[in-house]
Amino acid sequence: MINGRDPVADAGQQRRVFNLRAVAMVLFVIAMLGVAVYRLVQLQVLGHRNYAQAAHDNRVRIEPVAPPRGLIYSRNGKLLAENIPSYNLVLVPADVHHLHKTVQELTQLLHIAPADVRHFEQLRLSTPSYRAVPLLTQLSQSQLARFAVESYRYPGVHIQARLIRHYPYGRLTVDSVGYVGRINAAELRQVNADNYAGTDYFGKRGLELAFQHQLHGKVGYKVVKVDAAGRPLGTLQSQLPVPGRDLVLTLDMGLQRVAQKAMKGWQGAVVVMNPRDGAVLALVSNPTFDPNWFVNGISEQRYSKLLGNPSKPLWNRALAAAYSPGSTIKPFIALGALQAHVITPQQQIYAGPYYIIPGDRTRHKFWDWTPYGHGMTDLKKAIEQSVDTYFYPVAYAMGIQTIDKTLAKFGFGQLPDPGLPGESAGVLPSPKWKEHSQGQSWYPGDTVLMGIGQGYMQTTPLQLAEAVSTIAMRGHGHQAHLLRAWRATPQGPLHSLAPKALPVARFGNPSFWSDVIAGMHAVTASPYGTSYRAFHGFPLPVAGKTGTAQVFSFHTNPFAHRGKIPFRLRDNALFEGFTPIDKPRLAVVVVVEHAGDKLGPASIIARKVMDYWYTHQSQIDMPLSQLAFQPMKPRKHHGNCGPQGAAHSRTAVCHALS
Repeated sequence: MINGRDPVADAGQQRRVFNLRAVAMVLFVIAMLGVAVYRLVQLQVLGHRNYAQAAHDNRVRIEPVAPPRGLIYSRNGKLLAENIPSYNLVLVPADVHHLHKTVQELTQLLHIAPADVRHFEQLRLSTPSYRAVPLLTQLSQSQLARFAVESYRYPGVHIQARLIRHYPYGRLTVDSVGYVGRINAAELRQVNADNYAGTDYFGKRGLELAFQHQLHGKVGYKVVKVDAAGRPLGTLQSQLPVPGRDLVLTLDMGLQRVAQKAMKGWQGAVVVMNPRDGAVLALVSNPTFDPNWFVNGISEQRYSKLLGNPSKPLWNRALAAAYSPGSTIKPFIALGALQAHVITPQQQIYAGPYYIIPGDRTRHKFWDWTPYGHGMTDLKKAIEQSVDTYFYPVAYAMGIQTIDKTLAKFGFGQLPDPGLPGESAGVLPSPKWKEHSQGQSWYPGDTVLMGIGQGYMQTTPLQLAEAVSTIAMRGHGHQAHLLRAWRATPQGPLHSLAPKALPVARFGNPSFWSDVIAGMHAVTASPYGTSYRAFHGFPLPVAGKTGTAQVFSFHTNPFAHRGKIPFRLRDNALFEGFTPIDKPRLAVVVVVEHAGDKLGPASIIARKVMDYWYTHQSQIDMPLSQLAFQPMKPRKHHGNCGPQGAAHSRTAVCHALS
């Protein structure tokens, strides 16, 4: 024993305590394992059906949120292109069990057109199966009611409220603003498809196409909890899209309306510009059509009717139609002749009823527009009375190289970069061009006809407007443009765009401009002027030039009796002009197709445009800083986009209806 304690007894006591602790630990572990096994059996066996159903019924889906398309305004803040709410029927292919059968049944239930079904199939092939694809847009109230009753039968099919494009002025702006249509597979391949997820529309024409990227914005997304039928149960997370930019155009709707009304009953075009900066104030092509027809897909019957219309309403005559300029080319020829010292302003040339090229064995006669001729004629009289037999010998003496060099200074035959959407370059013919395009040599008669704007030369109304604006500014022209300013947000600042100066048209003597403009002034101010009747009494001095362009040449004496000429073969009438002469602020070009021998329709239309401009100058020239934007009008059919006022906000986003 040690200190009265038995070592053997102590060791035995310690072993008993250790054994009891070990047994307790083992029992604890066994109990925990039993609880775990019981919970596992409960989850995997007893509660399997309930939890499996819950997991199936509560899936998460990421849905793209299309950005609101930027709005388009006139120079005075009038709304030209807006977004209005509408109901769409969409399918998520991954959630639809029998896609083909479902589409067939929905087609019968809602009377969906075959064209809509074809568009759906095309779009579906280029869209991930987990994303919604629109089958029908702009559902009517009756279609909404029919689907609501039967919706339980169609998992993966639901209604979405979306913003669709609308053009309040319809036909009045289609040739400048253009229109959007439903996006197709080819267009999706040209852009970042991720940024166009959920987007239904794409620019098809005009500024809607030219500024597609700026107007589109940036896509957003939302994480949605959905049930087995694809119906949303709630939004877990979202990121708002970035709206597209708003555009402010140079167009004045008052001038636009007056110009289009003046063209009623005529085919042709009107272009109105501010020559000081190239701003296009009005752009009219007549006849025209309603762009709203194309937004959700035009019917085959209506489209066929438009295509078959002999008046070609789909053709943008102001930008794409190329016309012989006729006598409107004479001021430009005169400037080239003065520069080349072919004539002087005071020099008189005998202008008889016809002209024969010196040495021409055939003695072919190039006729004047009057059978009596004009006698001795100087430059001012030649422009004032549009004397063909003055400009025939002048053009012949200049030669085609000098003529082409002169006209090229004014942009004829050239396509500006960047130009307006759909703009044509026209034709500035040359011997090389004729050999290449016609397979023929250039003849002296071709040069003679260039002097009066006939033959092969062709120009667009917009080109002619730019060219006469360059004359108005004494060689310092500006490129025509339709965009005045833009803004990123409704509350953001307006960013104005600086005008783009064209290459200066230089001539040796600055007085040449005054000499030519004096003749153009006489056109409207002299009783002998070809446009005197139309402009008599206008309060400001106008410099102008009329033109008559043959559509078909008879190659005979134009004064011989030819009987009744078919409408499509009648001459076109043209007018170009600007006012005031000293400080030009308005340039107008009018083309009236097949006017025939009717007196001055183009000049009369131009006068109506100038009258409106004169009485509304302060409104048209309103500074950008004073611009007040027209609010959208509330609409009854606003869907699930919140209150009517909020539905039209550019930041409003229409979510899927539950």
